Amino acid sequence: MRVVIVGGGVAGLKAALDLHSQGIEIVLLEARERLGGRILTDRTGLTAYDLGASWAHDTLTNELFDEMVADGDYELYYDDMKPYLVGENFSNDDFHRLKIEQVANEITKFIELREFSSLDIEDQSLQDVVKEYLDKQGKLLTSEQAEYAPQFVRHLELWHGIGWEEMSSKFSLVDNVGRNCLIRSGYDHLIQKMVDKLPKECLKTKQVVTRVEKSRVVVVQTADGNIYSGDYLVCTVPQSLLQLAAPNAGAIEWIPSLPERITGPLRKMGYGKLGKVVLEFESPFWSHLEYDRFLGISSPTTTTEKSVWNHPVLILNMFYISKVPSLVCFIQGRITEHLERNPHLAWEYFQPLLRKLGPLPLAPTNVIATSWTIDPFARGSYAACRPGDDPTDVIINLERGFGNVRFAGEHTILDGAGAVHGAWMSGKREAKYILKNL
Repeated sequence: MRVVIVGGGVAGLKAALDLHSQGIEIVLLEARERLGGRILTDRTGLTAYDLGASWAHDTLTNELFDEMVADGDYELYYDDMKPYLVGENFSNDDFHRLKIEQVANEITKFIELREFSSLDIEDQSLQDVVKEYLDKQGKLLTSEQAEYAPQFVRHLELWHGIGWEEMSSKFSLVDNVGRNCLIRSGYDHLIQKMVDKLPKECLKTKQVVTRVEKSRVVVVQTADGNIYSGDYLVCTVPQSLLQLAAPNAGAIEWIPSLPERITGPLRKMGYGKLGKVVLEFESPFWSHLEYDRFLGISSPTTTTEKSVWNHPVLILNMFYISKVPSLVCFIQGRITEHLERNPHLAWEYFQPLLRKLGPLPLAPTNVIATSWTIDPFARGSYAACRPGDDPTDVIINLERGFGNVRFAGEHTILDGAGAVHGAWMSGKREAKYILKNL
């Protein structure tokens, strides 16, 4: 029995570990020069920065997190203080005095009630449903609340990686089971621990899979002409690559073609573009603000697309979290694409917001930016829903698989979708399926 695993992220590594531990021969093929997939920890700066996944979510029901806690080798931090709010025209005190967050909370309750009022309710964009709320309740709000509470709700863009104008209202709200825990020491420790338990000769990097032929045996071909075969294939490439057609880099030609029950739902799913920019400084000009997060609230009146006030920004205060003078700025959508392609423009972009935190230096000492939207083997961050998208169909059919072709990854599981533990659980699921069907 031999299993070929395509993709060396946490899903592929978990499947490999569980199969190898039961004596199954495995070969894992990773397109990049490194393992880890969308877990990527940068250690070139003042501290560890996770440029991909950063948190453990659903920590009350997260089996992987339980293992990490029991291991005792990870620095964990719950960064769930109330954030310091920053606006173009309003201060943190202004936002609280005007009760902006309270109204934003009512908007989220309105969305929840609307989406669960009927199975036949039309799924609209988050922006349009917020307008519905204003039509109903606007006369009860102050002008400031009517303008800024909707902008506060836009922080959801930094969960999904897409703008509220293209985000499904039905799937916009986030309800984690337990607190979110930042992996302060870096998620790469998890990857290294998994890699260390596998035979090195089974892990093959720089292997770009271009073709899969499925019959009684699955035959996998790479861009450089290597051929691998196995009784099973576990495909863990991101949803973005499953949606891709040849000859694009990262696309896989399937022989025979994947069935319509898989490709149809895939065509109806979006993909997020969450990005990060790390700014390091000689000293923390914001040290008087004892908050672990800053939240930039977008302005309802800014019209310039490339203005920082036109989009929400979440900032991790690494001086508070890790005692180093740096800020980790989260961005989404078109701004992610813009700054990942032009990281030299990041300081200019963030300056108007950061000026609200204290007197600015001339420039940061170091800038580190993600590159997920220009990485041909990621093409973004993770699955995201547009109005009318239904992740359930995708998940059900990918979990069902295609005979001896199996699928794993954050886009193939309901509990933990879009998260590290979801990907890990999906790898565990597929290994269990193969072992059961030996």
